[in-house]
Amino acid sequence: MRLKTTPDDFCVRELLEWREVPDGDFVVHRLHKEKLSTPEALTILSRDADVERAKIAYAGLKDRQAVTDQFITIERRAVELKLANLRVTPCGTTDRPITSKQSGGNAFKVVVRDLRPTEAATLRRSMPSLVKTGFPNYFDDQRFGSLRHGQGFPMQSVLHGNFERALQQLVAEPSPVAISGDVKLKKALQLRWGDWEACKRIARGPAYQPLFEHLCHHPRDFRRALQFVPLRLRVIHAFAFQSFLWNRAVSNLLRAGVRGAQRLRLSTLAGDLLAWKYLSPEREEKLKSMRTPLFGIDGDGGSPPFKKAMVDELKRAQLRRSDFVEHEVQGMIWKHEQRDAFVKPRDVAEVRIEPDDMHHGQVKATLQFSLPRGAYATMLIKRLFAPSWYSRPTDRIEPPEPRGRGRRERDLRSRSVLRYEDDQDGV
Repeated sequence: MRLKTTPDDFCVRELLEWREVPDGDFVVHRLHKEKLSTPEALTILSRDADVERAKIAYAGLKDRQAVTDQFITIERRAVELKLANLRVTPCGTTDRPITSKQSGGNAFKVVVRDLRPTEAATLRRSMPSLVKTGFPNYFDDQRFGSLRHGQGFPMQSVLHGNFERALQQLVAEPSPVAISGDVKLKKALQLRWGDWEACKRIARGPAYQPLFEHLCHHPRDFRRALQFVPLRLRVIHAFAFQSFLWNRAVSNLLRAGVRGAQRLRLSTLAGDLLAWKYLSPEREEKLKSMRTPLFGIDGDGGSPPFKKAMVDELKRAQLRRSDFVEHEVQGMIWKHEQRDAFVKPRDVAEVRIEPDDMHHGQVKATLQFSLPRGAYATMLIKRLFAPSWYSRPTDRIEPPEPRGRGRRERDLRSRSVLRYEDDQDGV
């Protein structure tokens, strides 16, 4: 089965409420894009329409490998832009920049291709139980690109105080699957690691030059060198490991409430996770009322059962509370943030099964549904095809590295039931 064979196989429409203010200083625009991430689209908009980037606000990031519609505000400017893969159109005015707090989630139209008729039948049979009892709100593979590209979790190395290893993972760990010129550069840096003058000559440009310039003068100051890595990259990798631990904590929490034949397996780059076929109303209410936040030392850890599950995961990762203070790196700091462990799709349409015009003899399924902000449509699809938890032995991820050691993490390969035509950004 395949997702995103073509961009319009995965359509996302942002659900956002904003107050119309006729004389407001902020012009609301619809932004329609294809094969662009939200930051890429905003860069083009800023350049082609001569708009200061700081004057543009948006509510959330939308997938690159998709056709997406979302809202943005531009301060005191109405802009129209029509390009092959980007359209921006004014649609009203309001009195403040839009934010993520106004988001009501996203509406999806997804085409799953290359299905055998028996697989399509499985999908159709699975939909009623998913609509009735929901699914776990896990982060999906889009959040774990560092595993796909063989980097492991640089944030884990940071928290263990192994700043050199974290820097290697970020700038000198060539991807086994990418085909860009960046791979060649990372291989060259890996071979010459420690010869900072050579690395500086190889890695020209604003992203790397200051980093290796610093190491030429301070050869062992890897902690400070990390701060020369682009901020967005540091933040992405920090969130990846935080999300990994949250997924594991929720999966282990569910072991006590989902038993026997009701257990399903969701396979991800970062290991297998527990889901359910049906959930009793009592279990559903308990899970919906439970506080299950992303871990940060500024929070209380959430409800006691979840707090215990997270503490267990931190212990498995050989992390102490003090590590988050002693090994702090700017831009790689976790904040306590609530994330619901339970999600139900809304506005679910009947599944449409048709012959697949791109794969002879196979069928395609068209799904339409809405999800809250931050929930992954790809995880919903995995739940529809999920096998029994007992269908094969549990796949285990490698245990965390011993503290302070620099051996390479194992390259974790995807065990996903889905095949993607390209990498994806999160929704």
